[in-house]
Order: sequence, then C-alpha cells, then structure tokens
Amino acid sequence: MNVARFLLLAPLVLALVSFVLTSLILFAGQKEGFMEDYAVVRQKLNTSMVGHNVVNQSDKSNDGNNGDGTAGGVKGWIDDKKNDAKDKINDVTGNIADKLADKLGISEWYSLHIMDSCQGTYSPSPVAEDTSLKVTNCSSSTPGNRLNLTAMLDHELSVGSLKLNLADINWPDGVQDKLDILNDALLGLFVLYALGMGLSGLSMFASVAAFLLPGRPAIVQANLVFASLGGLSCLIGSIIISVAGSKGVREINDKGARVGLSAERGMKFYILTWITTGFMLGVSVFWLAQFMALRRKKKAEVAQSEKAVE
Repeated sequence: MNVARFLLLAPLVLALVSFVLTSLILFAGQKEGFMEDYAVVRQKLNTSMVGHNVVNQSDKSNDGNNGDGTAGGVKGWIDDKKNDAKDKINDVTGNIADKLADKLGISEWYSLHIMDSCQGTYSPSPVAEDTSLKVTNCSSSTPGNRLNLTAMLDHELSVGSLKLNLADINWPDGVQDKLDILNDALLGLFVLYALGMGLSGLSMFASVAAFLLPGRPAIVQANLVFASLGGLSCLIGSIIISVAGSKGVREINDKGARVGLSAERGMKFYILTWITTGFMLGVSVFWLAQFMALRRKKKAEVAQSEKAVE
C-alpha cells in the first residue's frame, strides 16, 4: 500500500467520526439522562426566590382583602409558619420562602435538546459543590409541540400542594416569546443536522469506494459533493444555533431575572457541534485537493499528448 492510498483513510475516519457525532447531537436527551449535559440551553429556576415572590404577593394581597382564594390560602400557611418561628423573627421571611419553595411542585431546571426537552432537579442540592442533574421527565418535541415553559409551570403550580398559578409567583410576560426564538432555531437545526448525518454517512461509504478504487474521477467528485454539502449543513446549523442561542439566553435572563429564572448555553453541545463542523469541512478540503490534483494531472496528460502529436 503506497502512502497516497494510505492517506485516503483520513477522510474515511473523519467522516465516520462526524456521522457518530451528528447522531449523538440529534439524539441527546432522547432517553432520560442520556447526554443530558449536552443540552442546547438549560434554564434554571431559583425556587427559593420564587418562594420569596409568593410571600411578597400574598402579603400584598392580604393588605387589600380578607385572604380569600389561593392567595389567602398561601397567606394562612405562611401565618402558621410564622407562629412556629417566633424565636427566629428576623430570619422568618427567608425561612418561610425556603420551606415554601419545597411545596411549589415545580422543577429546578428545564433543558432544550434538538429533538426533545427535559426537566428535573439538582442532586443533592443546587448549591452543593459537587452537584448532578436528576432528570424527572423528558418529552419529545415536534413542530407543533415545542417547549412551552409558561404552560408547563402553570400546570405544575396548579397541581402542587399549594394550588398556585403564575400570577401568584409574579411571572413576567414575554418569557415564552423569547424561548420561542430557540424553539424556531431548533426546528431548522434538526433539518440541517439530519442532512449532515446522512451526508456524512454517504461520505463515509464514498471514502471506502475511493480507497478500494483510487484515482477514479467520478468517485472523487462524489466524495467532494457529499463532504461539501455535509460540511455546509453542519456549518450553517452551528452558526444558527450559536447566534440564536446567545440571543435567546440573553433575553430570557433579562426577562426572568426578577423571578429567579436564568438560562445558559450548553457549552458541551456547542463544542461538539463545532468539532463536527470542523471534521466535515476537513473532509471537504481533502477531496477538493484530490479533485484539483486530478484536474492538474489530466491537463498535464493532454498537454503531453498534444506535444507528441506535433
């Protein structure tokens, strides 16, 4: 086996790795706990801060009425806790808020993957030094069923032990609008990465053909087409999610700060998607070089034959 033929293994390996990585990118989060660290975006909800908001809301409500309905029920529960904590009156509001957070019935984090969304809690606690993600539920995403955090929270609050709603925690308007920026980007990203996965697979098989039948122009051209389209799909997808992810996270943080909602990009996901893009672009460059080399060889052969005729 000569060195030139041995080099044909390089695009084969890169295409194989790209196929595996695009598959992982697409299917991360499909099962509870599977590559949860590779979420596109994770939203954290400070339940203790939500508890403070419920305390404040119920106190305001109590100033203006006799405590009927949901707010009245919460105020009654808080009053009971205050009576139990007379010896710690200076810290009572914080203590009540922390205890109330445990009764809200909502998750501590919500994550977005390309094909689904998950939610759960932190183990052993959100403030622990060595914390881990405990997944409680994942749901598949479709064009008509994307992550609706507002509706999800409203449902979780209503079935919780305190029977609250979003108004009780002072939930800001517009959070879902900002989240939809990411939802829309993920729909396009699914198409692009599905194409990237398919084209990287075709590039892998075409590389095998090139290794077995080296120097065939048709095979080199096919490799160049598959690798270039696959690399382009991954590149466009990486750019879209990088821009949309940054914008979505920034605006969610702006809107949700007052209720303890924050968002962060999944850096492991972004590293993986750009590595995949780099690999496929590398395969494209390799086959472009091979294509240009064949063209130069063909031109040299034509020029030599013309000289022979003369």
